[in-house]
Amino acid sequence: MKIIMRACLGLLLVVMLTSLAQADFKKTKIAVLDFNLQGSNFETKDMGKIVAEWFITALVKEGRFEVVERGMLKKIIAEQKLAMSGLVDESTATQLGKFLGVKVVITGTVMKLQNITEINARIIDVESASIITAENVRSASTTSLQQMVVQMSEKIIKNFPLEGYIVQRSKKNITIDLGRRAGVKEGMEFLVFKEGNVIKHPKTGEILDVQQIETGKIRITSVRGKISEAKILKETMIDSVGYGQQVKSVRGPLKPLPAPVVVAQPAMVSVSVAAPVRSKKSNSARTYIQQIKSGNARSQRDAAKRIIRARLFDTSVMDAISSQLMKDFNSNGRDRNHVDAMAWLCKVLGASGNSKYRTTLTTVSNDATNRKLRGYAQKSLAKL
Repeated sequence: MKIIMRACLGLLLVVMLTSLAQADFKKTKIAVLDFNLQGSNFETKDMGKIVAEWFITALVKEGRFEVVERGMLKKIIAEQKLAMSGLVDESTATQLGKFLGVKVVITGTVMKLQNITEINARIIDVESASIITAENVRSASTTSLQQMVVQMSEKIIKNFPLEGYIVQRSKKNITIDLGRRAGVKEGMEFLVFKEGNVIKHPKTGEILDVQQIETGKIRITSVRGKISEAKILKETMIDSVGYGQQVKSVRGPLKPLPAPVVVAQPAMVSVSVAAPVRSKKSNSARTYIQQIKSGNARSQRDAAKRIIRARLFDTSVMDAISSQLMKDFNSNGRDRNHVDAMAWLCKVLGASGNSKYRTTLTTVSNDATNRKLRGYAQKSLAKL
């Protein structure tokens, strides 16, 4: 009987260990909402949905995320009467995330002004109802929007590093407990850490964290279902990398977006394309004017930066800036965002080189209650 009981216990132990070893890697469950469009000249009004689809594809390809299917997303949104637009706030995203059972919600905007396209994304943690991080990528409009989405997805993925453990070491070869199912790919690099001192609260005694001490770096050479083989790239000391230590994925610098390809056009079509160019400039000017007159400091500042970058010193835009500056430069001198926006409007007038706006800048440099704003107005005035 004793022999039989020992055999049964041994078999039970083997089954338990096998079950633990075969436990699936838990992917981060996320939802991607349609991106909101800002600006004009988009190829289609559904571009926000298309961008969201591209994001989903890029994240699924990474292998470490479980992305909510869009059909289910639309169904829950319809049932709960929520907005699917990228303009949802943190509380709405949290509410939606709880219905979907996700940890993270990604929202954002696609902005297009003249020859500049910008994608902005916010990563919202459902549990804490707070923004984990905000990422953006900007490029000339001639760059493929899908390429921009791929680069943005790489930025987002950096906020979700893979974490696992070393399960074996043989000379310079390492085996980790993360494989293809976790999204590991050949060539990926991981930092290696060992646990140091326990960090406790001095009064409550609560364990706040455990110190992580870097011991080395490894690179993946082959990937299987649940494990991966790696080579040690460096060690802080001889044999400092060892069994049981934690590994965390790191990503290298982002690949630059490809430079726009300029295709020479035959001389005979130069006349026919002149009218559309003027039309685009006119549309951009109207967009800038709307942003300047919006009264929103962030929108005003962003418009000013883009005007300078694009060198679009259209008279109608400059007149709108001059008028708004005279109206608002002293309206909220204690608000740093407001002062910053007014300073950028001064910079635009100075960069235009048009002496017509000397009176406006002189007034701001003399009468502004904020010293910083007076200084910016004086610097801009010197350029006229």
